[in-house]
Amino acid sequence: MFQFLDALEKIWAKILYFLPGHSQPEDCQGKDILIIPGHMAGKDFYRRLKADLDNLGFHVAILSTLRNPVSVEEAVLHLSKQILTAPNEATVIAHNTGGLLCLVLPDESRRKVKRLITLGTPFHGSHSFSDSRFSYWGFESDWVKKNYKNALFFPLFQPLSAIEDFSFSPQESTEFGQGRDLWFDIPGNYNLVRRHENLRTIREFLGTPKDPQMQAVAKASPVHAVPKKIEVDFSKFDPANRKKAKAAAKKKESPKPKTKPAAKKPSPKKAAKKKKR
Repeated sequence: MFQFLDALEKIWAKILYFLPGHSQPEDCQGKDILIIPGHMAGKDFYRRLKADLDNLGFHVAILSTLRNPVSVEEAVLHLSKQILTAPNEATVIAHNTGGLLCLVLPDESRRKVKRLITLGTPFHGSHSFSDSRFSYWGFESDWVKKNYKNALFFPLFQPLSAIEDFSFSPQESTEFGQGRDLWFDIPGNYNLVRRHENLRTIREFLGTPKDPQMQAVAKASPVHAVPKKIEVDFSKFDPANRKKAKAAAKKKESPKPKTKPAAKKPSPKKAAKKKKR
């Protein structure tokens, strides 16, 4: 049943892919979440996901992809120009092969992205591309082996998958370190961004946007606005006064000479007794 639904979603994505609106580049000014479409999926295919995230308070933009790029570099450059219009520390949600395009983004646009979330991205390639002009995305192709770990260059990388993922089996998920441990309720790569249960999972995973924290600005106080005058007695720094002060200090520290005690005169009675003797 779910495979049938996923096939229907795939057909609907292809129809939207060939509409004129898909090829228009997106202006991402003021957008904190950027959605990168997957293989042959039109921008309008992600309107339901965008509406869900907009309701949470995010500002979402859906990027366009080239229909017939001459090379991967041309397709990536088209994405990069759109990402550069976004503010810093943006979150990218890349569906399907959109995650593979993120692996080779130029450094200038990659630094704009703080968080990369991939939905069903075939990091080890897929047999679906083996006999097509996208053969560089084939299963275990040289391109994939060379670039798939570039996802770890993003400050925060969170690869998510469906229950049945055509990209690679779950036992290989630990190669990324952060794991692919979030499995969506309904299988199918194209069901990830259209079925209500999967959209609920994405909403819960993202949470709500943080409220902007206003930094407290210190107000000027009239007491501290004008610096106080500090009177300094510079006479103590005069060299002559320093010499006098040192001489006075030495006099205090020098010990007084010892004097012999004066001899006591004998009393008259004792003197008279000595005479009688």
